[in-house]
Parts: sequence; structure tokens; C-alpha cells
Amino acid sequence: MLYSFGRLLVTLMLQVFYRKIYISNAHRIPKNKPVLLAANHPTGFIEPCIIACYLEQPLHFLVRGDMFVKPFYIRLMRSIHLLPLYRAKDRGLAFVKTNYETFEYCYQALNEKKTVLILAEGSAEHEKRLRSLKKGASRIAFGTLEKFPDLEDVYIVPVGVNYEYADQPRSKVMIDFGEPISARQFWERYQQNAASTSAEFTETLRQQMAERIVIIEKEEDEELTEYLLRLDRSQRPANFPKHAKTPLEAEKRVADTMNKMDAAAKNNLLSLVKSYFNHLQQLRITDRALMQKYNLPILNYVLLLLGLPFFLIGYLFNIPPVLLAKYIAKTRVKRIVFYASVWLAAALGAYFAYWLLWLIVLLVFTKPIYWLLLLVIPLLGVFAIRYKEFYKEKMEIARVKRLNRNEKENLLQQRQAIIDLFTIFQ
Repeated sequence: MLYSFGRLLVTLMLQVFYRKIYISNAHRIPKNKPVLLAANHPTGFIEPCIIACYLEQPLHFLVRGDMFVKPFYIRLMRSIHLLPLYRAKDRGLAFVKTNYETFEYCYQALNEKKTVLILAEGSAEHEKRLRSLKKGASRIAFGTLEKFPDLEDVYIVPVGVNYEYADQPRSKVMIDFGEPISARQFWERYQQNAASTSAEFTETLRQQMAERIVIIEKEEDEELTEYLLRLDRSQRPANFPKHAKTPLEAEKRVADTMNKMDAAAKNNLLSLVKSYFNHLQQLRITDRALMQKYNLPILNYVLLLLGLPFFLIGYLFNIPPVLLAKYIAKTRVKRIVFYASVWLAAALGAYFAYWLLWLIVLLVFTKPIYWLLLLVIPLLGVFAIRYKEFYKEKMEIARVKRLNRNEKENLLQQRQAIIDLFTIFQ
């Protein structure tokens, strides 16, 4: 019950925290079969939450064991299907021995045809690349077949988790599921040589995961690639169908093309894009605003005027827990990889407590008709977020419209020069 309730709350929070979450090819996950999902790990804890909330079947997932310290937290975590894995550097060798219990739990869960998620890189890093995989997926898959020799198979599904900006709210997330890998196809070789077969299996899994991830091969190319991705996003429709794979394919195409460029071309292109984006910043406009069409500006102003009272009410009533969550994330987080996770968790806890406070106040001091505010307050909060984004977009477009013809033509020529140079390498 706690898992279902928590899943509902987190799903609502995720839909507010992110502008869009794309889930593609979830139909590839076998139904009513032992399934081990193997995903990359770019944030502290968000990708397991997203996958758990957007899949139909309940999900059991492995997390860092240092979250499981006090008995209360251990019981709480297990009630929401979190399974601890301890590292010697975190809790010492004594705690590492308890990993055997976790693996046994995974074997049993898979034997019962449940779905287990493992973050195959073993640790979180805020970067757009796939690091070397740990042996956890191999150990669980083959360990299950050893313990339950009559089990038909264990299916390992590679998962690629991609964020536009992993540390920023109101960005977009793209998650893609690959074709399942059969553990049985490696089983005979594994019995003959466990070490080499485990390495072969892990490499197969790594290759399948890499096909679903935006990969910037060199750290020094991240700045250029992010500029190019921003240019590409401005040329795409703002919204895709919920389960469309198109945004991920587009992001991968940009990164893959950049990876193939030689150093001289990258330096030349970086100089052009930095000059272009600096020019945009000076004019207080964005590349997306420059590429937008100017339609019905009067109607936009009317909508902004009509929505202003609702925005102010929604903003004022919902801002306290948001500010508290930002403060907690800013003061408690030392590594950027955990910022979004802490921000999201703090916002969920703060808002739930805030909503309960309003519940008590309304129940004690008001008539039943005013209890509808419990529904209206969060809805107005969502409206305030959308209104603010709409306002910012329309103001940027208005600034573009006020540019003189020569200024705008200069910007478009700079932009086209970048596109032409980049296109040569596609």
C-alpha cells in the first residue's frame, strides 16, 4: 500500500518537476516473466523513480546501502521495494556481507516473475556518456539461474536514461528500453567459464545500453555539444507524443555527429556558436524565440492579462514549500549529481506537509464548501508554473520582434553559418 501511495505522489511531482517525460519502447519489456532492467545512472536517485512510476508492473530496485542505517529507515525502504547494496568504502566490509541477502532477495523476486531494476554503472555521475558497467547485472542474472535451474529464463532489458539538463527542473527526460537479452543464451558457456562469459555478457549489455544513450565521448566537447543541442531543439516541434522516440534520436544524432568531427572543425564551430549565443544573451533573447513565428500577439497579451490573477494566487499559495525545497537542496547538496534528487524529495515532503497543514486549517475553521481549496491550491500552482513559462516565452518573442531588420538578419546569418558547417559532417 505504501508503495502504491508513494508512487502516486511521486508521479504527480514528476509531472510538475519535468516539462516532459518521454518513455519509448516500454512494450519490449516481457510481461509475466523474470525481468532485470539495467539502466545508466546520471542522477542521484531520479531515474528509478521515473521508471517505477511510468511502468505498469511494480518495480524492485537496488540502491546504495548507506541509505539503510537505522532500523526505521530499513523497514521504510523495504516497504517501497528498495534493496540495499553496500560498498566497502561506504560502510566497511561487515556491511558488504549483507549484500548476500539482497542478492538472494533478487533471485527470489525474479523466480516469482517480478521486475528488478539495477543501476548498472554502480555510481551516479552527472554526464552524458556511459561508464564501465559493474558485474551486478551478470551476478543477479546467472545467480538466479543457478538457484532456480528449472526457471525458463531471465530477461535483461537494457535501459537508456537521458536528461536535457539533469540538474534542472522543467527540462525534459528521455528513457528508451532495448530488446531483452536472454541469460539462457549465455548459460552453457557460463557453466564452462564463468569469468569470461560474465565479461562477455556485460559487454553485450553495455553495447545495447549505449545505443539508447546520448554520448559525448570527450569531456572537453560537452560545451560545444550542448550549444548544438540547443540549436537543434529550436528547430524541432516543442512537443512530441508521449511515447515518441524522435527526441532521443535527434539528440543522439547531434552528439554522434559531433563525436566524429576533427579537432580543428570543433574549435572553429565552438568559436562560431559562442559568438552567436553571446550575441543572443546581449539582446536578452533565446535561439528558440528567434526561430518562433509571430502569430496573434494581441491574443497572447489578452491571455496573459486574464491569467494574471490566477497566477498571483497560485504563486503566493504554493511558493513556501518550493522555497524550502530549494533552500534544502542548495545548503545540503555537495555534489551536483544529487541536486535534483534532493530538490525533488524535499519538495515532495515539504508540499505534502504544507497540504496537510491546509487540510487541518480548513477542517477546523471553515465550512465544507471551502474544502475544495485543497484541490484548487495545487492546480493553481501548476497553472502558475505554466503561466510563468508562457510569459517568459512571449516576452522573448516580443523582444525578437522589436529587433531591427539588420540585427535580425545578422543573427540568422550567424545561425545558418553554424548549421551549414555542422551539416557537412552529418
